[in-house]
Amino acid sequence: MTVRLFDIGFTPGSAADILAHAAAQPATRPRLIVTANLDHIVTLAENAAFREAYDGAVARTLDGMPLVWLARVRGARSAKRVTGHDLVASAFASPWPAGQRIYLICATQAVGDHLSERIVTAGTPRDCIAVTVPPYGFEVDEAYGRHLSGAIRSHGTTLLVLGVGAPRSEIWVTRQGAALGAPVVLAVGEALNVAAGLVPRAPPFMQRAGLEWLFRFLHAPRRLFGRYFVRSWRLLGIALGAVSHGRRRRLHPVVTQARRAPKSY
Repeated sequence: MTVRLFDIGFTPGSAADILAHAAAQPATRPRLIVTANLDHIVTLAENAAFREAYDGAVARTLDGMPLVWLARVRGARSAKRVTGHDLVASAFASPWPAGQRIYLICATQAVGDHLSERIVTAGTPRDCIAVTVPPYGFEVDEAYGRHLSGAIRSHGTTLLVLGVGAPRSEIWVTRQGAALGAPVVLAVGEALNVAAGLVPRAPPFMQRAGLEWLFRFLHAPRRLFGRYFVRSWRLLGIALGAVSHGRRRRLHPVVTQARRAPKSY
């Protein structure tokens, strides 16, 4: 059963299920998977290009535990958390699919080098992996975008993984469109740094308790203070607006139906 929150439909299933669902979609464009957390919900309310990327994604997951809890409160008892970490772990798990070719877009060369070595050590041919560390502002550089898209397509990429943060990853992929070919695309941010073994992840008990944000904040307080202690409060207003909208729809079902476009037969 699809979970809906904030007018977004989230894809059910495990990380492996979601990857399989994305791979099964028509290979006519990049098949983007996005992972929603509280900051994404706030950004979606502010950034039309980010919302376009979400709307065009072939799968959306509930990355943050508060979103999972909210989904369960609203009746989706089976809602589960699927993070960027889960998707990366599943995508890189043995055995390596026949014909799989991966392209990593990393924040630093160290991430790309360490992650490539881990994948090769697990049995993946080295020539199946390509790495790029884009310059700052790459997402708005049209010439560089054409160059990078061409490199990704020439590589024969079947899995494109971006670890350079939201919303620029998702927006860039959406704007490049078919120029990238038709890879499955994971926009996973810092999960790529964790997969490379360069950044620690919160202990399981903190993940289950919804405190992974606190662990991340303690490791990068200057960078994350604004996100967790300023921007996150905007979510309260967004949530109240969504609840109010839902109540209006329930109180005025006739008006809602009257505004729908007439059916054509």
